Amino acid sequence: MGFKEEFKREMRNAKNDIAKEVEKHWVLEFQGHQIEVMNGMMEEVLKVDGQMIAQNLRKSIWSHIMPFSIMKGTFQSKSGKTHKVYVKIGGFVKLNVTVKVDGKQLLHEAMKLQFLPWANKEYIVPFLEEQFHQNEQLITKDLPDDEFLYDEHHPKFAPGFADQLHQEAVTPFYTKKLIKLFLEQVVNPGDQTRKATYEKIKDEKVISYFHEFLELFSEAEKDENRVKAEAIWLLEHAAHREVVKFALLVLGTVKCEEYKERLKVIALHEEFTGVALFALTNGTINSNPTVWNIAQNVSDWGKLEALNFLDASNEDIRQWILLEGLKNTVPGNASSLMCAEKGKLDIELHEEIISGKIFDSAGTIILALLYEGAYQTMDEYEYAGQVLMRYTHHAKTHCLTFSQFFILTQILEYLQYDEEIWENRFSSNWKPHEKRTVEENIEEIAQNPLWLQEALEILQNDQENEEKALAVAKFYKADISDIVFEKLKNNPENVQYYYSLFAAKDAQIIERLIGITHSFGDFNELTNDQKVIVLSLIEELDQYNGLGLEFIGQALKTTDDHLHYMAIQTLHSFDRAHWQGTEIEQLVVRFAKETKDPDVKEIAKQLLAINE
Repeated sequence: MGFKEEFKREMRNAKNDIAKEVEKHWVLEFQGHQIEVMNGMMEEVLKVDGQMIAQNLRKSIWSHIMPFSIMKGTFQSKSGKTHKVYVKIGGFVKLNVTVKVDGKQLLHEAMKLQFLPWANKEYIVPFLEEQFHQNEQLITKDLPDDEFLYDEHHPKFAPGFADQLHQEAVTPFYTKKLIKLFLEQVVNPGDQTRKATYEKIKDEKVISYFHEFLELFSEAEKDENRVKAEAIWLLEHAAHREVVKFALLVLGTVKCEEYKERLKVIALHEEFTGVALFALTNGTINSNPTVWNIAQNVSDWGKLEALNFLDASNEDIRQWILLEGLKNTVPGNASSLMCAEKGKLDIELHEEIISGKIFDSAGTIILALLYEGAYQTMDEYEYAGQVLMRYTHHAKTHCLTFSQFFILTQILEYLQYDEEIWENRFSSNWKPHEKRTVEENIEEIAQNPLWLQEALEILQNDQENEEKALAVAKFYKADISDIVFEKLKNNPENVQYYYSLFAAKDAQIIERLIGITHSFGDFNELTNDQKVIVLSLIEELDQYNGLGLEFIGQALKTTDDHLHYMAIQTLHSFDRAHWQGTEIEQLVVRFAKETKDPDVKEIAKQLLAINE
């Protein structure tokens, strides 16, 4: 979200807060008649017996600069007597209201407008607790403060995801100031001290100062019981999620055994799982069974946090981590590494005989270790060589399905790296004999011709597991170009088809694939899938000196920085003779002088300097 959209959202929230604070409704009785006075942000209304007799409408919120507004009207009693009603509402610091009928004062009231940040809003923790007590589970991922955080410019994140994205540190001295405000609140609790702390908490995400807070707060002199009391006050009155997290963070610094069940309920919402488990594990005793219960009842980012806190201290938990740990969690964030380490996958696979369940779970963890993140988490796993050696040994007995064989193809692909990478692996988590044994085990299993036959059958009949079938065909170096090109006629934006054809290392195939992109139209208006295909093709061209120059030129003519970078990188691998004196050289000259992308500019300059 840009600054402009952020500012608009903050202004919208502030306006709504003011509107709720000034929204008042008075009901009075006068000689059997009901008089109603309603004060709102944009209007005041006077009603008698349900009929509106006066109204003030405001054109903007700034019209409140006029300190008072007056409404007058008349009504008749049953006897036919006419009565005059006079209402005066307004004030800068206090909201004053005076109601008179026939000159007699029926009401005079003055109330201070405090604009407390938690007022007139639904509190988050009571919202969660009510759900749990009614249903014995949380039935919605929504939170009451969603309306403050999200709008058309800010799509809603999965619970817990925003904290994973946040990388910015807080401004200098923010944490010290926050601790000072909170300790003032602890010593002198009241609306003003609580408001000051609350507003400060809202300024930053708790995750950005979590560790700094713990370090500084541990050094501060404080009364633990008072700290706990104010943390609970914030927890019960928080209408904003960061305030909930702050309160949980504080509870993690004190003994809070009596709040264990409440913390459990809060932890069941994935937005709060991590910090609630921090409070549980640090503030209560024998918390691991509770953590395990939570791990079994949350998903996605919450389950990832729960796995992080869970201690595999007994056999039941260890087995659960192996068999269930990866289910319903998020890929690509070291969840598989935690499951492998805490589940002691290496020890399990060293058994002479394992169950089919363990074999399947091991395969799931191994596949995730091979796929996670921008790099393969398998390289971080201390027992990578041992585990893959033992897994492929057990595969001789347990590899019975196409999906199981697919995992073996991915393991072999992981082995296909250059000597430099293997030197690093041999110095950390592999031994040469382990690599040889893995290759030999897979080669033995792959001698069964049924795996390739099944892959071809899947591809020819448009069955499920098509992506796996492409991988198996690649493993056997099978020529499936005719099958895939036929599929591309109906689905020209399936990037997996392109990747499978790249494996053939055939210039004619690359030219045919470039031809398919003509149907994409203007490269400035590519869909996400089309852009991935174009980028992938440009990158693949760096292995085909001089091929696809028109295609590269088309990318350079766009306004897309990603296309520019990939195209000019590929040109760097070409002999300049292929594009010297062409329109492409003119484009390179332009990039060397005009582009705002420093990487593209540098490469362009290098290209021009090569043959000067």
